[in-house]
Formats: sequence, structure tokens, C-alpha cells
Amino acid sequence: LTVSPHHFSLVLPMYSLAAASTVAQAPPGARQRVTPSASKPIPAAGAATRRQTVGGTAVALLASVLPQVQVVHPALADSEVTYTDGPEGIRYTDTTVGKGESPFEGDVVKANYVLNVNGKKVDYAKFFAFAAGTGEVIKGWDMCVMGAGDMPPMKVGGTRKALIPPGLAYGTKGAGCRADGTCQIPPDSTLEFTIELASIK
Repeated sequence: LTVSPHHFSLVLPMYSLAAASTVAQAPPGARQRVTPSASKPIPAAGAATRRQTVGGTAVALLASVLPQVQVVHPALADSEVTYTDGPEGIRYTDTTVGKGESPFEGDVVKANYVLNVNGKKVDYAKFFAFAAGTGEVIKGWDMCVMGAGDMPPMKVGGTRKALIPPGLAYGTKGAGCRADGTCQIPPDSTLEFTIELASIK
């Protein structure tokens, strides 16, 4: 996860990522999947270190209705990629659908990722480990990995491209900000992620 001497991380303070979660009822002892809430606003997060800073229904009447899709402007992402509208302004596309399991709350998962901002690569990592659904990562990251609303959870072996809006990322403060006022992630930036779910413990 090292690309700059001013490297920031995807982990944000737990208090800034506390969000309502919906837990399905399950028999005693059974594992429960938690989907991050797609309705509660998240406080803006600032720059910090790795462990202080890196987580609708389709209508069918007489025929299936395809999800609404949107081609994203090249300034934000590859103009040839078609994204599906997800919850709370997230846009995503699965370039590879995994064949493994999906994470449950508390599972320690490992992911490979590349992060672009305004078309420029600013961060990347191999086997980045975090506890899914526990608030260790920005809300948008948890939602992209665990699924939310109509956006399904990722599966091991899958790769997802996602555009995460500022409100689910670093908000108005940005991240990786220096004394001269410049930031590796400027305020109000949309994060352009490519995420590969490598494994689940």
C-alpha cells in the first residue's frame, strides 16, 4: 500500500464510521450477514494513518426490468466501462464475478485494490486485510465488498470496479493532506476503486 511518502490509508476511525446495519434473523449459533445501511449519513473523515484512516428492488410486472446503468464521464473513469447505479450514489460494475464465498460481518478478508482519483492512481495494495462490516474501513468500501441495496456482495475471486462518492469516503476534508494545503485525495473527491476479493478467513 506504499506509493508515496505521504501515504494515507483506507482505514478510518471507528467513531466516524458508526452506521446502522440490518441484520437478518437467524437460528442461534448461525452466522449472520450484515448489510451496511444505505440511508444514514456519514461524518466527513480526514487524513490519518493506515489503522486510523482506510466499508431498490428490481420491479417485475410482465417482464424483467433491467437495472438502470450509466456511462461515467472519462474524467472520473474509463469511458468504455458501463456502471450500474448502486445505493447512496455508488456506481459499480463486476468485471469478474467470483465463485467463492461472500463475507459475513466480522470475517477477516483480504483484498487487492487500485485507487484512482481524477483519473490518476494514488494508492494500491496487495492482500489488504480488514474485518468486514465492522467500521474499520470507509463506509463506501464496506458497502462495495459486502453489498447494499440492490448491489450484491462480492465473492472470493471476484473483481469489482466502483465509484464511491465523497459522502461515503473522505468528504469535504480529503485525505493525505500536507502542511502546504495540498491533498493526495482532495476534498469532495469521488474514489475510483478496482477491488479484487482475494480471500476470507
